[in-house]
Formats: sequence, C-alpha cells, structure tokens
Amino acid sequence: MTSSGTARRQKWLTVALLCAVAPSAAACTAATGKPPAQKTTAARTKATATAPYCAGGAVRWSSVNRERRLTEVSPVVKVGKDDGSVTFHPGLVRNIVPQVSTSDDRVSAHQVLAALAKHLKWWDVEELAAPGEESADRQRHPVKADFLGHAGLFVDAEAVQVVDASFTVTCPDGDVYGSVTTWFGNSGASLACGVNPRAKEAWVNEAYRLTCGPLSASKAGRTH
Repeated sequence: MTSSGTARRQKWLTVALLCAVAPSAAACTAATGKPPAQKTTAARTKATATAPYCAGGAVRWSSVNRERRLTEVSPVVKVGKDDGSVTFHPGLVRNIVPQVSTSDDRVSAHQVLAALAKHLKWWDVEELAAPGEESADRQRHPVKADFLGHAGLFVDAEAVQVVDASFTVTCPDGDVYGSVTTWFGNSGASLACGVNPRAKEAWVNEAYRLTCGPLSASKAGRTH
C-alpha cells in the first residue's frame, strides 16, 4: 500500500502494508536592498528598554515528557481486494491546547518556547505550537491510500507530538518557575482490524481499541 503525507508526517502501517515517510520540507526567504542604517543612540536605548525580560537567563528543565498522542481516528472502512484507492475521514478524538504558565509574566511565552526548542535540538521555535494554536484547528484533509490487493477492515489514525515540561529561569530579580505544554508534527497509522498492532506507542493501541475493539481479541501482527 502506498500513501501520501505532509512534512514531518510519519506513517505507521500494519500487516503487510508498506510504510511511507514524507520528506521534511522547509522554506526560506531572503531580502535584498541597501543595508539598514545604523540605529541612533535613542533608538538603541528604546530597543534595550523593550528587550524581553530575562532573555539571557539560564533555563533549567526539571522534567520534559515527550510523546505522541492520538488526535483523530476514522470510522472502520471495509476494503475489498479490487477496491484500489480508499479514502478515510478521521474524526476528532482529543484537542491538544498549548499553554505556558510562569510565576512572573515578564517572562513571555515566546521566550519559554524558544528555550524549549533549543533544548529539543531538532526543532525551531516556529514549529512549536504557541498558546492559541490548538491541534484541532490545524488544517486536516481526508486520507487516501492504495489498498489494491488487500482486503479487510481498516482504520486511519492521526497523532501529534506533545511536550509537557516544567522549568526554572535564573533572572536578575530571582528565579522564575513555570510549565509549558506544546505540540508539533503529525503522524499517521493505518490499522487492520483483527490484527493486533503490538505497538510500543500508546496512541496506536488506543486508536485500535476505539475502532476495532479490545486488543486481546485480535491476532498478533506487525507494526512498522
């Protein structure tokens, strides 16, 4: 089976289905023209006065929990060997709501997310969902896949990567404490009812139980 995905979308497939991972995509822009004029003393003073509070403070992460969580799952679709392309329509299971809480509101949400992105190493701050960017609001499309030659009851599930963390920032007026919840990326799984995915990640097993029934009632299968 082949399937299409979006940037940073990982496909988890079961039984004898093929796994397809879409390449990451990135875009950049460049500005041309004369170099900017030097700031005046007044402008520099204003910029310094409005700089983020404690922007250079050391951040200590006391806990960082990162896991994929199920966000959407489709109804079960009956597929015949000659059906070819099949479309799934995942429905909402849960909404991940980004939050940033601090003991001093002078430390902004953007500062916290920028520090978290640096801690995670492989992600830019623009890729981490900020407060107000709920997972349920992201653009979603029906999922199409080629099932030619396969028959049975199948389900499509979607998930995002969620990070829950707590931290301490060393600031001039004393330590600032806080916590953050954010999400990023997108993962998908095609599951065959009657075949236990034996998945190491809880979201895949949850999707199966919600749609196909108890895992104990199914035969052992493979997860890729």
